Amino acid sequence: MPKIKISHIISFSSEDPNFPANNLLKSDSYRKWKCKEPGEKEASVLFQLEKAVQIDSIDIGNECSAFVEVLVGRSSQSSDEFKVLLMTSSFMSPMEARNVVNPNRVRMFSSDKLDSSSVKEKWDRVKVVCTQPFNKHIQYGLSFLNLNSPPEKVEPKAPIMFGKFSLRDEEKDDIKAGSLFDGYKGKQEVGILK
Repeated sequence: MPKIKISHIISFSSEDPNFPANNLLKSDSYRKWKCKEPGEKEASVLFQLEKAVQIDSIDIGNECSAFVEVLVGRSSQSSDEFKVLLMTSSFMSPMEARNVVNPNRVRMFSSDKLDSSSVKEKWDRVKVVCTQPFNKHIQYGLSFLNLNSPPEKVEPKAPIMFGKFSLRDEEKDDIKAGSLFDGYKGKQEVGILK
């Protein structure tokens, strides 16, 4: 599945100066985004994709968020019009959140886990909304976000016809000079020993 390139961040609700939202654009590094203040009601980031694409799967790396929701929209629509792509999904239980256990859980959502009507359409904006209602003493956000498009369909090549015969593509042969007789020679030696 080809990875979808995120062009830039349009907006965010808040960010810690040490963990800015731009860290999510650096997929090769393991930098995270966190909200500015512990106990914020919700934290969100709005991404602009390079072009309108169909989103087939999502990989989310958590950073102390209890719930994460992914919404999609288009730049041609008003900024408040979003559709749900991934319903609010749990990343931490109340007990895990209070004890700050498993804060960096990674979940992968394939197309069957995403909203069936939104998966079929093309989008160029993605909004991620994180919440942490169980622990008001920690900052939360995301470690990473990967969006994937559907695999490209590869059409099989039509066979080359030569009259009524179809020709196969050239295949690499493992036959070397004299290799056909090696097996025969070995069988004869075994027969002589008997």
